[in-house]
Amino acid sequence: MKKITLLSSILIALCCSLSHGQGIGYGFKLGANVSQINSFSFDIVNTAGDTPREAFDILENSNLGFAITFFAEIPISERLAFQPEFMFSSQGNKFEGLRYEYLQLPLALKVNLNKFFINLGPQAGLKVSAFEQSDDFKSFEFSGFGGLGYQFTDNIFAEVRYTIGFSEVFEDDAVIELPKFISGSNETNVDNVLTNLSGKNSYVTISIGYRL
Repeated sequence: MKKITLLSSILIALCCSLSHGQGIGYGFKLGANVSQINSFSFDIVNTAGDTPREAFDILENSNLGFAITFFAEIPISERLAFQPEFMFSSQGNKFEGLRYEYLQLPLALKVNLNKFFINLGPQAGLKVSAFEQSDDFKSFEFSGFGGLGYQFTDNIFAEVRYTIGFSEVFEDDAVIELPKFISGSNETNVDNVLTNLSGKNSYVTISIGYRL
């Protein structure tokens, strides 16, 4: 909670300082995330000493989530702008134990090309999903992104953005429990966990935005 408060305070202070500038625009975006843990590797271990269960597709399948973003657009020149953003983003894989949420702080350089625009830059993230995940997932992540958009009107636009993580998602000693098999009314092949986990975030965001 302290980390969330600190990040929010930094954003508020940044927005307040920017509000004294001229020609600054503000807006928001709503979108869908298609996310997958990149370079994902793991071992399956049965803690009771039985034969570990086989890996199943949902462990590595991509996840469909959502993203909500607020942004400021600060003109640098006729075609260039600096665009700091504050985003809530659901990420991870389809398996419930590998899904999580972040508060992200993208810092974009935006290039306007008539109706089209591109943006790219670095991004820092703070994991805010369930507290019980804290022992398995790192709290902070760093990534980079690039996107292409189209301006339909002065206010409405669409954007596609790809984000690739640079930092490890999992803690070194992460252990994530796998679901149990059910055979009739009996649970079988229980006590399976994922260990030796490694991977980095990656996702595509498709969004519709409105500039105030």
